[in-house]
Amino acid sequence: MQITFDPHNAQECDETLGFIAQAQPCVVKMWLIDYNESQDADTPPAQTAEPETASPAPEQPETASPTPEQPETAQPETDCHGMTHDDAIHSTPASKNADGSWRAKRGQKEAYEAAIAAATGKDAPAPAPQGMPVPQPASAAPATPPAPIDYKTMAERFMAKMADPDGLPAEYEAIYTALSIGYDDLETNQTSIARLSAYMDAVDNGDDHDGCVRHAMSA
Repeated sequence: MQITFDPHNAQECDETLGFIAQAQPCVVKMWLIDYNESQDADTPPAQTAEPETASPAPEQPETASPTPEQPETAQPETDCHGMTHDDAIHSTPASKNADGSWRAKRGQKEAYEAAIAAATGKDAPAPAPQGMPVPQPASAAPATPPAPIDYKTMAERFMAKMADPDGLPAEYEAIYTALSIGYDDLETNQTSIARLSAYMDAVDNGDDHDGCVRHAMSA
């Protein structure tokens, strides 16, 4: 037996179900199963929510690293002529004369004076030809005799040069003998004091022992 009705009409569904229930209860159970499956097929599937995509974080601007400061370069020390120390013409270790100039290296007097002339813009004295005597200019007679040299000042200067390994070109005994200086009257003999002072002046100018002796004896 076939039963026809509109499943979307509630009244027809109730009348049909009531009739079938009285006739065959098992038919009702099977029909309900088919009906529920058809209803499920008509229901559209639930929309699956798509996961939200996280927006990318904004890029951070690059921060320029600070440039390290360059250390200042120390300026080399100069003497009163504006010259830096040169081991070739200046004594080692570096030391200065009383006037603030670098002390000359022993045996380098001509190169020392030429370097000073170049630094100050003055003409250096021309070297003397080999084997020929150098004429000495005539010195005018002083109007008044030179002031005496203080013994204490000279002695302190001489002792400082003796303590310096490069201070004197010869032993002090050889210097005393070459300058005809006696030990007994050195404190009061102005000639001996002046010779020792002149000898040290020549040392500061870069002369060797013989040159210093000649300078001291002619002073």
